[in-house]
Amino acid sequence: MPIVSGQLLVLFASVIWILFCMRFWYAIDREHTWQRRFIAIGAGIGGGLIYLIGVMMLQMLKEPELKLKIEKGEVQEPGEIRVYSRPPADEKK
Repeated sequence: MPIVSGQLLVLFASVIWILFCMRFWYAIDREHTWQRRFIAIGAGIGGGLIYLIGVMMLQMLKEPELKLKIEKGEVQEPGEIRVYSRPPADEKK
């Protein structure tokens, strides 16, 4: 299965976020270990969330398969559908 351009773009955005965070990680002095750890955790979580949300958005933007089947004529025409309902209670006499 080839990687489509949208998935490649999401992956690229995720890697850019991680590299951006790692640039700050390298800039922080080694004596500040907790700051470096928080930056590293933020890089991992942020990159993962960018990828997850991006892939979910790509799935939402895809054209539904049913619409494609209707255009190709693979879906049969529906039969007669009847719906019955009771009259509202205040109209009964």
